[in-house]
Amino acid sequence: MYLTGQGVPQNKTKAAKWFQKAADQGHAIAQLTLGIMYDTGQGVPQNKTKAAEWFQKAADQGHAIAQLTLGAMYDTGQGVPQNKTKAAEWFQKAADQGNAIAQLNLGVMYDTGLGVPQNKTKAAEWFQKAASQGHAKAQFQLGFMYHTGQGVPKNDTKAAEWFQKAADQGNAIAQLNLGVMYDAGLGVPQNKTKAVAWLQKAADQGDKNALKALRILSR
Repeated sequence: MYLTGQGVPQNKTKAAKWFQKAADQGHAIAQLTLGIMYDTGQGVPQNKTKAAEWFQKAADQGHAIAQLTLGAMYDTGQGVPQNKTKAAEWFQKAADQGNAIAQLNLGVMYDTGLGVPQNKTKAAEWFQKAASQGHAKAQFQLGFMYHTGQGVPKNDTKAAEWFQKAADQGNAIAQLNLGVMYDAGLGVPQNKTKAVAWLQKAADQGDKNALKALRILSR
């Protein structure tokens, strides 16, 4: 209530003190929240190391968001020494609990071979899990794998379907790819009007490749 100013004047310093009391007693959500406050410098001096320590405590109790956040800190080396293997381990724990962002991140790690042995099939499986939950970037990644035949059999129809889902959510690179597929008639009936429309949406978001494609189509 102090954090949000409900029932009392907003006071993030007091909020942090009460979260600290609960966190010291092992309350996972308080530990996560205190970690966020140290991470962002709200109510306490910003301290990435302390943030990681509190995320660790909540993550050890099985809190998926804490596991995801701790994985991200190991991935980037904030508050802890950079360690891609540990990042993947924590992403795995959160992904196993159904966290879509962790599933996407784990898919990226399997796709690139960072922190885990490269495995395109596993990458596609994790992208599928996150994509099925509506995560736009995962939908694009899965579409790209179907388009290129990495980790899954090449299937431009499925690629277009996943690009469409991500494009509908405003993902610029999916809009670009969907436009290209309509232009070439890959996975969808060839339709120059739809191609231009999707390329324009991507271009409106500043996608330079979409701008180039539009110039070519307008010649």
